[in-house]
Parts: sequence; structure tokens; C-alpha cells
Amino acid sequence: MAWPIGGGGMPELPEVEAVVNALGGIVRGKRITGVRVLRPQTIQSMSVTRFCRLLRGRVIERVRRRAKFILLDLSDGWTLVVHLRMTGGFVYAESRRPFPPTARVLFLLEGGARLAYTDIRNLGLIRLVRTERLDRWAEWRRLGVEPLSRTFTVRRLEEMLRGSRRAIKAFLLDQTKVVGLGNIYAAEALHRARLSPMRRAESVARSRARVVALYESIRETLREAIAAQSTGPLHLEFVNAQGQSHHPRRAPSPFRVYGREGEPCPVCGAPIRRIKQHGRSTYYCARCQT
Repeated sequence: MAWPIGGGGMPELPEVEAVVNALGGIVRGKRITGVRVLRPQTIQSMSVTRFCRLLRGRVIERVRRRAKFILLDLSDGWTLVVHLRMTGGFVYAESRRPFPPTARVLFLLEGGARLAYTDIRNLGLIRLVRTERLDRWAEWRRLGVEPLSRTFTVRRLEEMLRGSRRAIKAFLLDQTKVVGLGNIYAAEALHRARLSPMRRAESVARSRARVVALYESIRETLREAIAAQSTGPLHLEFVNAQGQSHHPRRAPSPFRVYGREGEPCPVCGAPIRRIKQHGRSTYYCARCQT
């Protein structure tokens, strides 16, 4: 039997958290007995030969998340860093079932199990680094605050907003400020907070009530999405025993505004609008969000 994990498209913090939770329950404590790299470009920072050699024999001790990165902490002080980007995911199998043609890296595990990293659009990346050197990685150092952590407070959000002349949605998408929010949950959080996506970030900081509303909406939106991920399917792609993928019928949208152009706002009934901001679609209610 094969279990697909992730790969549903454009993962944000809740989807990555779901992948981490699923992976942790399956592969934690297992030893990597071999690695097959089917697409060398997926591996960053070292040669494929060295990557495979260093992984062989390591035990997966912990699976965790930082921003949208998946971290597999291995024995002897190494960490496997995975960024799914748009279409990355994993397929786990306890037997030698065929994997889908989108498999890019195969991790052979003790007992005959296999974990495949899959990626349709080949935008994801995998790198192996010394755990103690993660903080030296430039991209890692630029990451902002975790929105569900204790270090993310109303005061800290207010300080970041103050002086920023960018639109509030662009501010929320900046991973050097607050990590994990993407196009979907930024739109959802702004609707919950009743803030226009075009409003300047600095104008939000002028009102304590607006800052509190935004802070609470970010956390509530993400917590609800994580809870939904834990009770529903991890993604929209499934792999059968022959390694073939298929997409089930589209389920009703779980979102308030995202992807619902022309539908009534769940709060006031006005039609939801879609505009372009920095080349990306933004959904909002012009009546509720000011």
C-alpha cells in the first residue's frame, strides 16, 4: 500500500504542518539504508554522490517545521531540509509498489519501506546540512517570526507594521516578517480582520484595535486550517497501488473569500471581488473590508 503525503499544490503553513505530522508518525525512528536520486537538480548545496553517501545509515530522529521548510533531523547531527514549493510532496510505501512518474528522490528505509519525494513542476528543493550550521544559512537567517509561537505578539506585529508603506497583503506575504502565510491564508486572515488588502500596513499600526484584530485573525485562521488538515485529506492527489495518480471530484471550498469571486460574502452578502496585486489574485469583500 502507498500513502501520499502532501503534493496538493501551493502548500502554506497549515499544509506543511500536516505533512510534518504525517511524516513524523511514519518515518521517525527509521534508518535510511539507501538513496536514489532520479532528478539531480533537486539536490542543493552538494554533489549527488556525497548526498547519498552521507544519508546512508542515518536514523530519522525527528520531523519538524520552520516556516514552510520541512526538517528531518538525522542521527550524528545532520538535518535534511525540504521545501515543497508549489507541487512537492511525499509518497510512503511499505512494499515495492511502483511510484508515480513524478518521483524525484527515493529514500530506502529499513524493513523494505520506501519514501519518495515527488514534484510535478520541479520547483522544490532538498539539501543536507549540519544541524548546528542551519543558522549560518542566509535564507534561514532571513526568516521572520512564527505566527503561532509565543514570540509573535501584538506588540511585535505593531512594531513591524509601523513605518511600512506596503499594502497589508504584501506585508503578510513577506517571509522576513511573518512566516508561513501565502496567498490563500493572507486573504482569509484579512477578511476575518475586516481589513482591505490594499490598506497600507502603517495605517493598520495607527489603530490598536486593528492590530489586535489582525493578530488574532492570523492565529485563528492558521489554527482552524491546521485542525481541518488533521481531520481531512492531506491533499487532492491520490496514488493507487499501480502508482497512478488521480484527482477526485472538487470538494466544496472551505474558504471564506479565497477562490470565491462573485459569491456572497459570508458576513454581509456582498459579492466577493477578485483583483490583481503584484501579479497574484486577491479575493476580498469591498463592503466588509476597509
